[in-house]
Amino acid sequence: MHYGTFVTRHATRHPDRVALVDGDRSRTWAEFDERTTRLANALRAKGFARGDRVALVTDNRLECVEVMVAAAKTGLVFVPLDFRLDDDAVAHLLRHSGSRVVFVGRSHREQAARVAGSDTPVEAWLDLDDGYERLLADAASDRVPDDVPDDAGFCVLYTSGTTGMPKGVFFTHQQTMDNAMAVLNEYGVDGESRYLVSYPHNSAGSVNHVFGPVLMAGGRLVFGDVRNFDAERYFATVERERVTHSQLVPTMLFRLLAADDSPYDLSSLTTVGYASAPIPPPRVKQMLDRFGPIFVQAYGMTETCSFAAVLPKADHDVVGTEREGVLASCGRATYGVELAVVDEDDRPVPPGTLGEVVMRGRWLFESYWDDPVLTDTTYRGGWLHSGDVGYLDAEDYLYLVDRKKDLLIIGGANIASKEIEDVLYEVPGVLEAAVVGVPDEEWGERPHAIVAPRPGDAVDVETVLAHCRGRLPSIKRPVAVTVRETMPKTSTGKISKPALRKLVTAEHQ
Repeated sequence: MHYGTFVTRHATRHPDRVALVDGDRSRTWAEFDERTTRLANALRAKGFARGDRVALVTDNRLECVEVMVAAAKTGLVFVPLDFRLDDDAVAHLLRHSGSRVVFVGRSHREQAARVAGSDTPVEAWLDLDDGYERLLADAASDRVPDDVPDDAGFCVLYTSGTTGMPKGVFFTHQQTMDNAMAVLNEYGVDGESRYLVSYPHNSAGSVNHVFGPVLMAGGRLVFGDVRNFDAERYFATVERERVTHSQLVPTMLFRLLAADDSPYDLSSLTTVGYASAPIPPPRVKQMLDRFGPIFVQAYGMTETCSFAAVLPKADHDVVGTEREGVLASCGRATYGVELAVVDEDDRPVPPGTLGEVVMRGRWLFESYWDDPVLTDTTYRGGWLHSGDVGYLDAEDYLYLVDRKKDLLIIGGANIASKEIEDVLYEVPGVLEAAVVGVPDEEWGERPHAIVAPRPGDAVDVETVLAHCRGRLPSIKRPVAVTVRETMPKTSTGKISKPALRKLVTAEHQ
């Protein structure tokens, strides 16, 4: 089975129900099924066969899911690319993935024209806004043979590159469907769900965490504005489309908290997930006070298909109780996944002891595309090594401390940047905060804080430093604070620490 199988099933059972919404455009399940069948046949007629890679370079739009499902029906491997990449990066990933065909949106036509002149394996550039509808109209509507094996390749998703060059993460159909079943259970997704797409289409947070589960359940995908996330526009979309589910990153949630939602009816929202980075417990309490017990936290990465651990709604409804401490965790392993924490020799450590988070399970990625050495390095002893530092408590709740590469080494001691960042978030007016290390002749490294104020607020550097002096020991206090209007971000909304390190290093030279 694959996602195309489910699209056909829903088209048979409820053909007139709406499957996709994108502004004033929509597709019923019957239309969705027919269009993806025609697109699959068009690709086959052009000579593309099972295992060939089909890339996508565009902003978020409903055609992203059409291309994904058509690829599944044909047995092609779906390769969605980040719409923020420059020409060189796009060309590199097309070469790395070996993509033979690329679908391009209006927003990326000029880039496609430039990249087409470089050395890539692409044989066909297909425009989603010029010739796409004709391509479908001219294609056969005969059902595509449903003979794609479960263990055949489904997609290659490139990581956001927060710790280096993007890596191609390869998944089979079975892995993504196993993951989707877990999402259906943990997030309560069903045929009545209306899921607002707030992540870039190329991320695991969209492909595997939103698109797949909704296609399996027969719900509705509602496309929002990802490139320029705006709180009021988000609220308006929730009200207009009666959105039930949404998955956000902390930055987006902080913007919702800073905005006035009183003119909008948000009563349809039943589940809001958050992921990509931990949220300080005081902010979690604000979220619960403001929007109610609708939150679910997911911990994972591209390599885990979408998530490996979950902090469900019930574990958020603990404010004021003896269990309030679990809000600082990212939950426990979801079914189908095992979590452990190991030392430098890959030996399990006792509860409460820091180490590297490792995991194994049914839907963890198949391999890194065209990189067996990195695959073997990441999968050691049957466990995926995450690069995250954390600990498990006696009840198996996972607490993240930092990325291994983000730990500060000050005077020989490992200091978690998150510990300092949690204190920065306590400062009135701070919307976002990050800490990176800067060279120091005596200590090796010292912390440098970067903060962004809430819209309409001002943050004073001395106020930040004074707050840190009252809350942190001297070794952990920032030696400097930079106030920025915005933070550099990855495509999935994470604060980009490599970008901040470059900016801060320049300040200290």
